[in-house]
Amino acid sequence: MTNTSTQARLDQLASQWNEAEIPRPSLDRWLAQFEADDQSIALRLLECIEMHSWARLLRECRLLHQRLCRDLAGDGFDVASFRDIDITRAFVCKSGDLIAYAYRKANRLPVTCFRSMDALLANPPANQDRRALVVLDDYIGTGSQFLFHFLARQPAHLQLLQRYAKVRLGAIVVHDDARQKWKLLQHRCFRDVMALEEQELVCIDFSGERERLIAALSQLNWSDCGLLAAQKDFPVTAHPGLSPEERLALQHFLRKQQQKEGSGTTEFLLGHHSFFYGAPNALARVLLPLFKRVEDFTTYQGTTLVGLPAQIIDYDITNRHPISYRK
Repeated sequence: MTNTSTQARLDQLASQWNEAEIPRPSLDRWLAQFEADDQSIALRLLECIEMHSWARLLRECRLLHQRLCRDLAGDGFDVASFRDIDITRAFVCKSGDLIAYAYRKANRLPVTCFRSMDALLANPPANQDRRALVVLDDYIGTGSQFLFHFLARQPAHLQLLQRYAKVRLGAIVVHDDARQKWKLLQHRCFRDVMALEEQELVCIDFSGERERLIAALSQLNWSDCGLLAAQKDFPVTAHPGLSPEERLALQHFLRKQQQKEGSGTTEFLLGHHSFFYGAPNALARVLLPLFKRVEDFTTYQGTTLVGLPAQIIDYDITNRHPISYRK
């Protein structure tokens, strides 16, 4: 691969990503850190990454909304005025707030459709009401946060979800790992879900709370709980654009980087989707230096935020007032 060819491919990547926080020189510096023999496959790794820009995020919010509406309409819910559907997000963090904001704006939904988790807990649906709950997220890798931290260890959240006739967890991107666990949940194979967690992450050990967590998860009717996404994630080594030879070379390259850097969080998923405001930790760790691994927009230079909501870090899911944009 000639240097001219490499530069042309990096130029194409920079243009394709259109990401101000990953300027063109950053791609050069990232690639230059590897030995000459590894640079070709490292570049292929970059070319397999899908970057979700602000504009793309809005398009995918519309796609996710279409799928959610089609699904809920089939169960008899009002997807025209949303009189019997509540929309929220599970975690109060920057990405959760951003997705709630983007979803509302992209689909021109009234703010009355959106309620914070605190508001839902304070005023849950009456027992006789037949309502649906949509929980929004941007990226679901293993699904652990939702299943164990949000649900199984939070009795109040569990009791709230039991009040709804249908629950839909909707995300922009869902990894195959979470999809596999969701299928097991549909068959109430809770022990298998937990076994997968323990196999994947050495830091996970459910032995002290296994029975309690199983008892909690078993309280939900999982056939009424659906998982929907705009896009599907899978290990970058399974990318259909790779030739068999490139797939083997990439596997070898990532193993070598993993041995060099050690393991952490959910990087073993080796996903290929990244978001403009910070890469999910499902990416191979070798890619993380390219991205700002933060979701607090106060750390970004203002010039890179043109067109984004100026007050997104203060976004309130029930805010009735318009939010201005950076110019």
